[in-house]
Amino acid sequence: MNRFRKEELRKHHEERAGLSSSDVDRMDSEDAVEIEVLELAKRIHIARFPEEYDHMYDSVSDARVRASGTNPMSDDYIAEVNVRRTTAPVMPLSASGVATSSDSWEIAYIEADRLIRGTSE
Repeated sequence: MNRFRKEELRKHHEERAGLSSSDVDRMDSEDAVEIEVLELAKRIHIARFPEEYDHMYDSVSDARVRASGTNPMSDDYIAEVNVRRTTAPVMPLSASGVATSSDSWEIAYIEADRLIRGTSE
Protein backbone atom coordinates (compact mmCIF):
# COMPACT_ATOMS: atom_id res chain seq x y z
CA MET A 1 0.00 0.00 0.00
CA ASN A 2 1.43 3.35 -0.97
CA ARG A 3 1.64 6.44 1.22
CA PHE A 4 -1.28 8.19 -0.47
CA ARG A 5 -3.61 5.23 0.10
CA LYS A 6 -2.52 4.98 3.75
CA GLU A 7 -3.24 8.66 4.25
CA GLU A 8 -6.66 8.31 2.62
CA LEU A 9 -7.50 5.37 4.91
CA ARG A 10 -6.36 7.35 7.96
CA LYS A 11 -8.62 10.28 7.00
CA HIS A 12 -11.48 7.87 6.29
CA HIS A 13 -11.19 6.35 9.78
CA GLU A 14 -10.77 9.73 11.49
CA GLU A 15 -13.94 11.08 9.86
CA ARG A 16 -15.90 8.12 11.13
CA ALA A 17 -14.39 7.91 14.62
CA GLY A 18 -17.04 8.09 17.33
CA LEU A 19 -19.99 7.82 14.94
CA SER A 20 -22.73 5.24 15.19
CA SER A 21 -22.84 2.42 12.68
CA SER A 22 -25.87 3.98 10.97
CA ASP A 23 -23.98 7.28 10.59
CA VAL A 24 -20.96 5.43 9.18
CA ASP A 25 -23.22 3.57 6.75
CA ARG A 26 -24.81 6.87 5.69
CA MET A 27 -21.39 8.48 5.10
CA ASP A 28 -20.20 5.43 3.15
CA SER A 29 -23.35 5.57 1.05
CA GLU A 30 -22.86 9.29 0.35
CA ASP A 31 -19.23 8.66 -0.61
CA ALA A 32 -20.27 5.87 -2.98
CA VAL A 33 -22.85 8.11 -4.65
CA GLU A 34 -20.29 10.92 -5.01
CA ILE A 35 -17.83 8.52 -6.65
CA GLU A 36 -20.57 7.39 -9.04
CA VAL A 37 -21.42 11.01 -9.89
CA LEU A 38 -17.75 11.84 -10.54
CA GLU A 39 -17.30 8.82 -12.80
CA LEU A 40 -20.39 9.68 -14.82
CA ALA A 41 -19.35 13.36 -14.97
CA LYS A 42 -16.01 12.32 -16.41
CA ARG A 43 -17.69 10.20 -19.09
CA ILE A 44 -20.10 13.03 -19.93
CA HIS A 45 -17.25 15.54 -20.08
CA ILE A 46 -15.23 13.35 -22.44
CA ALA A 47 -18.28 12.81 -24.68
CA ARG A 48 -19.44 16.44 -24.79
CA PHE A 49 -16.07 18.21 -24.76
CA PRO A 50 -13.55 15.91 -26.48
CA GLU A 51 -11.55 18.90 -27.69
CA GLU A 52 -10.25 19.37 -24.14
CA TYR A 53 -8.46 16.03 -24.46
CA ASP A 54 -6.90 16.64 -27.90
CA HIS A 55 -3.57 17.60 -26.38
CA MET A 56 -3.21 14.04 -25.05
CA TYR A 57 -2.92 12.76 -28.61
CA ASP A 58 -0.38 15.32 -29.81
CA SER A 59 2.67 14.12 -31.65
CA VAL A 60 6.02 15.52 -30.55
CA SER A 61 5.84 18.22 -33.19
CA ASP A 62 2.21 19.08 -32.31
CA ALA A 63 3.18 19.35 -28.64
CA ARG A 64 5.98 21.77 -29.54
CA VAL A 65 3.57 23.90 -31.58
CA ARG A 66 0.99 23.86 -28.78
CA ALA A 67 3.67 24.79 -26.20
CA SER A 68 4.55 27.82 -28.28
CA GLY A 69 0.93 29.00 -27.97
CA THR A 70 -0.50 27.87 -31.31
CA ASN A 71 -3.23 25.29 -31.79
CA PRO A 72 -1.96 22.53 -34.13
CA MET A 73 -5.50 21.52 -35.16
CA SER A 74 -6.95 22.44 -38.53
CA ASP A 75 -8.77 25.75 -38.93
CA ASP A 76 -12.02 23.94 -39.80
CA TYR A 77 -11.85 21.87 -36.61
CA ILE A 78 -11.07 24.94 -34.50
CA ALA A 79 -14.08 26.77 -35.99
CA GLU A 80 -16.35 23.76 -35.39
CA VAL A 81 -15.19 23.51 -31.77
CA ASN A 82 -15.70 27.23 -31.19
CA VAL A 83 -19.27 27.05 -32.52
CA ARG A 84 -20.05 24.00 -30.34
CA ARG A 85 -18.55 25.63 -27.23
CA THR A 86 -20.45 28.86 -27.86
CA THR A 87 -23.77 27.00 -27.98
CA ALA A 88 -22.93 24.95 -24.84
CA PRO A 89 -22.26 27.81 -23.45
CA VAL A 90 -18.68 27.47 -22.21
CA MET A 91 -15.57 29.59 -22.55
CA PRO A 92 -13.68 29.16 -25.82
CA LEU A 93 -10.36 27.37 -25.81
CA SER A 94 -7.15 29.37 -25.59
CA ALA A 95 -5.09 30.15 -28.67
CA SER A 96 -3.12 26.96 -28.03
CA GLY A 97 -6.30 24.88 -27.87
CA VAL A 98 -6.38 24.31 -24.10
CA ALA A 99 -9.33 24.97 -21.79
CA THR A 100 -8.94 28.10 -19.69
CA SER A 101 -11.79 27.53 -17.25
CA SER A 102 -13.61 24.68 -15.58
CA ASP A 103 -17.09 25.65 -16.78
CA SER A 104 -17.36 22.61 -19.06
CA TRP A 105 -16.53 20.33 -16.13
CA GLU A 106 -19.18 22.09 -14.02
CA ILE A 107 -21.79 21.47 -16.73
CA ALA A 108 -20.86 17.78 -16.89
CA TYR A 109 -20.93 17.48 -13.08
CA ILE A 110 -24.34 19.12 -12.79
CA GLU A 111 -25.74 16.81 -15.47
CA ALA A 112 -24.26 13.72 -13.78
CA ASP A 113 -25.54 14.85 -10.38
CA ARG A 114 -29.00 15.36 -11.83
CA LEU A 115 -28.97 11.89 -13.40
CA ILE A 116 -27.63 10.05 -10.35
CA ARG A 117 -29.21 11.93 -7.47
CA GLY A 118 -32.22 13.31 -9.30
CA THR A 119 -31.41 16.90 -8.33
CA SER A 120 -32.82 19.75 -10.41
CA GLU A 121 -29.94 22.26 -10.32
